[in-house]
Amino acid sequence: MLGYEPWERQQELLLAVAEHERVSVRSGHKVSKSRSAGSLALWFVMTFAAARVIMTSASARQVKSILWKELKLLHRMARVPLGGVMHEAPDAGLQFPDGREIVGFSTDQPERMAGISGANVLFIIDEASGVEEPIFEAIEGNRAGGARIVMFSNPTRTSGTFYESHTAKREFWHTLHISSEESPNVKAGQIIIPGLATRPWVEEKRLEWGENSPLYDVRVKGNFPSQAENAVIGLALVEAGLRRWEEVNADAPLEIGVDVARFGDDETVIWPRRGAKALQPTIVRSLNTIEVAGKVLEVVRELRREGERPRVKVDVIGYGAGTFDQLQQFKEVEAVAVNVAERATAENYAKLRDQLWFACRDWLKEGGAIPADAKLEAELVGPVYSIDTQGRYKVESKDDMKKRLGRSPDRADALCLAIYNPPKRSFGVSSGAFMDY
Repeated sequence: MLGYEPWERQQELLLAVAEHERVSVRSGHKVSKSRSAGSLALWFVMTFAAARVIMTSASARQVKSILWKELKLLHRMARVPLGGVMHEAPDAGLQFPDGREIVGFSTDQPERMAGISGANVLFIIDEASGVEEPIFEAIEGNRAGGARIVMFSNPTRTSGTFYESHTAKREFWHTLHISSEESPNVKAGQIIIPGLATRPWVEEKRLEWGENSPLYDVRVKGNFPSQAENAVIGLALVEAGLRRWEEVNADAPLEIGVDVARFGDDETVIWPRRGAKALQPTIVRSLNTIEVAGKVLEVVRELRREGERPRVKVDVIGYGAGTFDQLQQFKEVEAVAVNVAERATAENYAKLRDQLWFACRDWLKEGGAIPADAKLEAELVGPVYSIDTQGRYKVESKDDMKKRLGRSPDRADALCLAIYNPPKRSFGVSSGAFMDY
């Protein structure tokens, strides 16, 4: 209808907005963001009754010179006249006699964005990384009536709604990542689609900035700037682990991490792992410690190989102690008690919990693979670290993570336990104490 053929990743983006209420797209430069935004605006206003589309960005220039210019071009070039009155000023909009409309504006006044109601409303937010939080809060208030949101941006900031849509609140969004290196022009080494990123431009930026520089990461690869973060586990590590999952072989001994929840909203997570591959977890709620132990044995019996005696590492703080006591009675598993509040068994960490989180990071760096799980992904990239007065790494507290995530990071904790390689212990007869070696 609009007279062009979307390229592969653009097709994926357009279809995602048709299928999901909240879509967030981080990308490098010149990957058809503006054309996609204009296409989505016209599609929505032409196919939904009483449709309203709000196009906004971090700056008025971006709305007028980029978004609105592209919208007018697409409207004019449509193979069939689309109708409506197209105004030059974005805030006057494209208006239809029956009340359907597309309007564009940028504002720093939340009240101007609030109160936009209707049965079919679509917010298109360009350069969303630079949009201030009060504007997002006003937009979110409009979602009570069913409004949809799609965000596009180069990932320039490591805070705010756009950043969180790809990290701590990822489970609530359908996310896409499009690198400039994926452009058909870059892959072919010639102009296939005018206007998209080209191979000479990518090579120029690689030489100018360096492939490992934050600028290249953000502007070309579409990654958040790693040097601006104090995250324990970077987003790039998580996404690399996701991409590897189908390819990595699970050929190492079976190990299982168990994070036992209290009754309530928290989850009990049983996470099996074989070497570099984390297998699919088992998630249960509202089970007592005996029932959790039974569920762990079910998982063991389903996954173990002949003659194998898996190690099951249980966080024994709180309710986990009861589950560990139960598992100790079964010779088919090697039950290991892990108290994450104890001192670390390696240097440079304040507590064992800090050591476990950084061990998970190292495992991903070394080729670890994780299955797609939106909650796990959000939990892994969520925690930040600090350095204490003794120069040791200290991961933010579980309570602080829970406040920010709105839940306990049970899945990530269980994966950390599965990855942890605890030192062997012997019983000291003279002292009556366990000794690490």
